[in-house]
Amino acid sequence: MRASTLIRPWFGVSRGEGGRTRVTFVWEPAARVPGDRVRRSVSTLLFQARSADGAVLFEGPVAPTGPAAIDEPGAAPARAIFEMPAGRLRLRMSIRDSASTVLDEDVRELSIRDLKGDVAVGTLEILRARTAREFQTVAADPNAIPAPGREFSRTERLLIRFDAYGPGTEKPEVTAVLLNRGGSKMSDVQIAPGAAGATHQIDLGLASIPAGEYLIEITGKGASGEAKELVPFRVGS
Repeated sequence: MRASTLIRPWFGVSRGEGGRTRVTFVWEPAARVPGDRVRRSVSTLLFQARSADGAVLFEGPVAPTGPAAIDEPGAAPARAIFEMPAGRLRLRMSIRDSASTVLDEDVRELSIRDLKGDVAVGTLEILRARTAREFQTVAADPNAIPAPGREFSRTERLLIRFDAYGPGTEKPEVTAVLLNRGGSKMSDVQIAPGAAGATHQIDLGLASIPAGEYLIEITGKGASGEAKELVPFRVGS
């Protein structure tokens, strides 16, 4: 296994069709490492996903994402989406510059969880916006690309989308809290009905949150059980 330092990837899961799990992949170039004298400009990535038995689930170029990004017609998509049964996922990423020169390879395996049973919470998608106009754009667009990174500035506003599932037609009760880095509760977080395809969403402005490290904890409860999803993030100056 080899995790490249040139990219910052994000993998999200949600409930797919026929008991399968839908996997979404997005990425962005990593910040330059201090002391690195060679500045390598990452432009694109060739992404391959295979199931444990070797079947190809996705293969092709994936463009980097950024604030308020959407998939542009005719261009390389800024995300890869595919479905698979729960289990092991094998990934290979060829990281390239604008001249298609290979800069690095990223090879890893992931364990994809099963969302078809009792109460479950899908991966939280965080959309970031620097202005009110950007926020309106991503809030209205079901194809807005989630941010791979988890470090934000206090001038940004986050729109967090996620799905919560129960067995059959059961709809779990969902709550959210903001925790400090030690896991202590700081405040409740308001959850609104979802838009653009998600069942739930959170509008989180960062201006009132001091710089530091935090977690958002989502809890889904139903007659058949309980599920939690934790997302760490950092607020800079």
